[in-house]
Amino acid sequence: MTTRTPTRSPGAPVVPGSPGVSGGAWPPCPYTDALLVRARAERARRALTLGSIRADLEEQPSATSVRAAARRWAADVLALAEDVAAEKTENAR
Repeated sequence: MTTRTPTRSPGAPVVPGSPGVSGGAWPPCPYTDALLVRARAERARRALTLGSIRADLEEQPSATSVRAAARRWAADVLALAEDVAAEKTENAR
């Protein structure tokens, strides 16, 4: 049985003298447990939010009203994004 050990990704440049990385070896994984927990929490929040929107759309009586409700949801999300962006711009000053 032959064991293959990857040394680097194809086409990736080898940077000589990288700290903690032997020549051509994969660098250490940058993901920490805290980062993975945060990513899972964000994914769960997104799934819950989209599930709520989908439930609202499914309650609509016709295809036309589904599309109109979707446009309202999109407009509301864009308005929220503009508000948050404006607050961040003000706080950055």
